[in-house]
Order: sequence, then C-alpha cells, then structure tokens
Amino acid sequence: MAGKSPEGKVVDAHCHLDSFKKKQLEALPEGIIPVTCGYSHSSNRKTVEIAGELGVPFCLGIAPQTVLKEGKENLGEWMQFIADNRPNAVGEVGLDRHWGKTREDFELEEGVFREMIFLAQKLELPLVIHSRKAESWCLDVLEETGWKGRFMMHFFAGGLDDARRAVDMGGIISIIGLHSKHRKKIIRELPLGKMVVETDAPYVTRNIDGVFEAIEYISKLTGFPEREVGEVTAKNASEFFRFGF
Repeated sequence: MAGKSPEGKVVDAHCHLDSFKKKQLEALPEGIIPVTCGYSHSSNRKTVEIAGELGVPFCLGIAPQTVLKEGKENLGEWMQFIADNRPNAVGEVGLDRHWGKTREDFELEEGVFREMIFLAQKLELPLVIHSRKAESWCLDVLEETGWKGRFMMHFFAGGLDDARRAVDMGGIISIIGLHSKHRKKIIRELPLGKMVVETDAPYVTRNIDGVFEAIEYISKLTGFPEREVGEVTAKNASEFFRFGF
C-alpha cells in the first residue's frame, strides 16, 4: 500500500478508538499504528482499556470542549487517573475559541489547560494540543508556563507563522488529509521531519486508513514519494510518543 514505511507500518498520530464501534475495532486496517487519545474522564477510562487490549500507544487528557461541558469540579480525580495510568502523552488538551464564547468560558479553558501543562511537566510527558481558532493563544500559554518539553499541535489549522513559531518552540505539526490554503503553505514550507499525520477518526475520517490521504497530500505538495512520507512521519511519531515498531 502506498505510504508504508520499509517496516510496513505508518502511524496515525491522533485518533479516538474509544469512539469506534465494536466491529470497527475488531477489523482495524493493517499496517497502521494508531495513537488513541482520550478527551474526557469517561473517554480516558475507555482509552486505557482499548489501548491495553490492542497494545497501542495512547494519550489521556481533558480537552477544552469537555471542560466547557462538564466544568472542573472533578479535575483532581481526573488528573490522578491520568497520572496513575502513565500515558505516552497528556492530551488532548488545549484551548478552543469555536466552542468557547464568553470571557468566563475562556478563563475556565485556560485554567484547566495550565493544570494539564503542569501535570505533563510533573510526569515528564509531552503534550498533544487542541488549538481550534486558538493557535497563538495556546503557544502564549506554553511560553508563560515555561514549557520546555515536546508538544504536538493536533489537527493544526492555523497559519504558517504560528506553525513556524510552534516548531521553533520545539513542537511538531500534525497534518490531516483535508485540503486548505493554510495547510498547503505549511506542508510546503516546514521540514518533513517536523510533521506527523493523523485522521482524528472517527470524527473527521471514518477509520484510521484515512491517514493515507494525509500522506498522499504531503507527497503531492513536497515531491517526496509517499513511501518516504510514510516512513518519516512514522519515525517522527514514534520518537515523539516514544514507542517502538
């Protein structure tokens, strides 16, 4: 299959297997290592279970959309669960100006994001960041908290300046197969070594084999063969999340 690395594997750096139907989980496409990500306490619990059953890398976090829906009354319990289960990264976490509408919403989101950053610092784990319409804001908060670790900008939809800023700060950019002017510029301008590919399945693509759409997109814009794109992005993801093939 196009896009596969020499080892026969590519990596979907961000999906939500906890939201897959049972039949989908029983018939996942071969040749793809999915990194499954939680976004709420209930999602995190299911993510731990599925990752254990499948033997795949996983992330645990409290996403901004969860915070807006559920508040932060139980944040201490949620954070303890994350710490106890030692994920490959803390995520997804971050900020969102699409669902957040008021100053109170933004203050709530940022307060929890800062707590997630401090948790990741304590656990010495990287961050997987949700930044919908809030890319600069997320990077500002990282700088204000003194973040020096690894981080991934999941489903990045911002501009080239913020992408470059993220890379300069030590981040990597996660590319999805949806075409846009901003994404096209980023793919053409950033080094392949600073990119990973994802699906955000089942919310954006239906299954993790949608990762090949992102690989094909990068290949067409950069001129790198799909096989090389698959190989390099898989290596980038394995180094970021620290798992082996």
